[in-house]
Amino acid sequence: MRVEPILLKHKRYNYLPTQFLWRGVAHQVHKIERVWSARGWYRKPPRNYFRVRCHDNQVLNIFQDVRLNAWYVER
Repeated sequence: MRVEPILLKHKRYNYLPTQFLWRGVAHQVHKIERVWSARGWYRKPPRNYFRVRCHDNQVLNIFQDVRLNAWYVER
């Protein structure tokens, strides 16, 4: 699995991602298809995951490293 950093630009309700920048391209979230959390275990920080469908119909899993408040795309 490959993980790349993204820059989260906007959130709804201060939680749900609505727009992010990945590889220099802005992606607008059209729909959040799934939300789940993973507890940190053995050196892994806790994460909030979002399966999002973008306006270009691309489906991506993005997640937030809760400790660092850093965002990533996982492919």
